[in-house]
Amino acid sequence: MKVLIVSFFNEESYGVRSLHANLVANNFDAYMMFFKLTGKYYNLTNDEKHKKSFEGDSNNATEKEINLFVEFIKENNFDVVGFSLVSSHFNMYKRIYEKIKNIKNLTIICGGWQISLNPEESARYADYICIGEGEDAFLEIITKLDNKDSLENINNFWKNENGKIIKNDVRQLTADLSLFPIPVFEHKYAYFIENNKLVNHEPYFDNTRYGTFIGRGCPFKCTYCSNSSMTSIYPTWANPRHRSIEHVKSEMIVLKEKLKNVKSINFYDEVFSPSMDWIREFFTWYEKEINIPFFCFFFPGTCSDEKCEVLAKAGMKGVWIGVQSGSKRVRKEVFKRFYTNSNLLEQCNVFHKYGVNVRYDFILDNPFETFEESLESIYLMLELPQPYSMNLFSLKYFPNTQIAQMAIDAGIITEEDLDDNQEEDKDSYLISKSANSKDDIFINRLALYISYHTSETFDDNFKDKIHKLIYNYKISKDISEIETLVSEKIK
Repeated sequence: MKVLIVSFFNEESYGVRSLHANLVANNFDAYMMFFKLTGKYYNLTNDEKHKKSFEGDSNNATEKEINLFVEFIKENNFDVVGFSLVSSHFNMYKRIYEKIKNIKNLTIICGGWQISLNPEESARYADYICIGEGEDAFLEIITKLDNKDSLENINNFWKNENGKIIKNDVRQLTADLSLFPIPVFEHKYAYFIENNKLVNHEPYFDNTRYGTFIGRGCPFKCTYCSNSSMTSIYPTWANPRHRSIEHVKSEMIVLKEKLKNVKSINFYDEVFSPSMDWIREFFTWYEKEINIPFFCFFFPGTCSDEKCEVLAKAGMKGVWIGVQSGSKRVRKEVFKRFYTNSNLLEQCNVFHKYGVNVRYDFILDNPFETFEESLESIYLMLELPQPYSMNLFSLKYFPNTQIAQMAIDAGIITEEDLDDNQEEDKDSYLISKSANSKDDIFINRLALYISYHTSETFDDNFKDKIHKLIYNYKISKDISEIETLVSEKIK
């Protein structure tokens, strides 16, 4: 069997790399294709990224790049092509599918977040789709294809049999994530397409950033997040599983030996939640043996003073925190995130105490949020300990998430507005120029303007300027003043 596993807009793609490593460990001839890269944006400052996103400068695929990819599949006679999909890339995938679906003896398999969120729609565009975690399931179906065994009753898989969808059950989660091999970094296994060229090259050998996971699962149920929907597939998803210390060590050792350009590591766990004993043992070793700056995700209130002290000493230089809204009502009733601004500021001050940089996520363009509640986000931005940075996102509706159903029920959107139905495939979800109302446009631009100043201390003059901009807008409903200020920053 000759297998190609494909990731769109993500050369880190830990899931694809885990699937690939599992096949290689079991002696299959497996390769990875990273279709479009995000690495060219890694060295941009946060301000520069916002400028690109705000101006609509995203790394979209060209027709030539799609054709290069399709010809690569044909010329190399792959038996199986597996795609890991998120919702925003589903339309691009469908264009590719139309060009490869009739290739003789090619089996097309899809997995990833899009498949688990919207299997009914996704199953129309593949021979097989994999719901939930894929390592064991994907290995089983490849093994059976190789042995020409029956492909019936493979748990996690749905089969598209000439338009008739045959559905199998979902298998139990693998309790011990350390059973899966760590990623393999060799040029012979990796290809990428970028700038209208196809290259046989492992992009991680050039990257300055490495991404990994210590565990899987999330204890929170935010309405906009794909993770919340996983609990309908796996009731135990809310109980994160973590790899063993030795398993993560083995990955870090290989990383340091082989990926010489890596200058930082991101632990992409939805909420960084290993036990304190795990953290003390691993990061004491990490500080001595690896000593590469790293970054983590936290939910407000989940990083104690003790935990932060240990992590900061070991090299934690920054964290991400999802604030999403400065309004307690919106967080509680709309997003199902339960904490106060005081809780948030207490958490921020812990990071500030140990010199850990913080990047805050805010969701704008939220039709469930009033203008005055959006202003609560603006006022909160002025209170956060400086310096810091922000990611500003427009609210997205992923299929079968709770927020999407809320919006459909309220008549705010239709099925066509869901993220997997959007025509434009992007590598960025950051805020754009488009907004639903003049109030939203004003909030978006004001937040963007503030984001350009978060690396400095907000003095009284700056805060007074923001309050004056708000006052003037309320009186006049004129956005020209803030438009001018933002335009000057974007130039």
